[in-house]
Amino acid sequence: MYRGELAKMHVSYSDPVQYSFLINKEDIPLNRLIGVNIKINWHGKVVCNCGRIMPKFYRQNFCYQCFWNSPLASQSIFKPELCTADLGIEERDLEWEKNFQIAPHYVYLSNSSGLKVGITRKGQELTRWIDQGASQAILVAEVPNRRLSGLIEVELKKSIADKTNWRKMLSGVPQNLNMTNEKEYCLSLISKEMQQYVLQNNNVTNINYPVNTYPQKITSLSLLKSASFEGRLEGIKGQYLLLDNNRVFNVRSHQGFIV
Repeated sequence: MYRGELAKMHVSYSDPVQYSFLINKEDIPLNRLIGVNIKINWHGKVVCNCGRIMPKFYRQNFCYQCFWNSPLASQSIFKPELCTADLGIEERDLEWEKNFQIAPHYVYLSNSSGLKVGITRKGQELTRWIDQGASQAILVAEVPNRRLSGLIEVELKKSIADKTNWRKMLSGVPQNLNMTNEKEYCLSLISKEMQQYVLQNNNVTNINYPVNTYPQKITSLSLLKSASFEGRLEGIKGQYLLLDNNRVFNVRSHQGFIV
């Protein structure tokens, strides 16, 4: 039995993806537990990233102070086109924002519940795709900062989805797409100003997940509604544990829960 603060699962790209929990600095492999009964109990406390322990979060896994003051909860986290650090303009903490925003970023296409566009920091693309449950992915452009990646994404999402349908993603493996052709279509949507950042590399990454059985009619589990659950682990995809009886548990949305 393990006790500690829940964090998103660590992932390693292989065939299939390897998953683990890091609890109290101990790495717990999860793939070996597929087919095994597991139980998770919530102890009624959560931990904010600032270290504050409380009965529940104020909003979006933050305490009140962090939600309104931390750069981790700023508007540009959710809308990268609003980033301003590369322009020397502070949003909440300019030094932190420079470190976070002024670095090479990718714009990509992925296939999780269908075609979608997204952005990620260079070097984090595999983790990003796996966390979203993507089965295929291809890079579209590389830019020098987060703001520019957001601006390209804004252009593309006028014609391409920028959200994953998580229920569809968890229901099975999506139909394969010709990702090279999809990228070619995207290039016609990018403005001339941004064309300089387009990548010529058309390598497609394929990702397989450790799943024995996909749920058919999904029931989402929440520790806020029921502080304990148990059942047979049928698989792992994205940041979800897939359990018997068509139940799924979103690990990432429960970051900070003491279990």
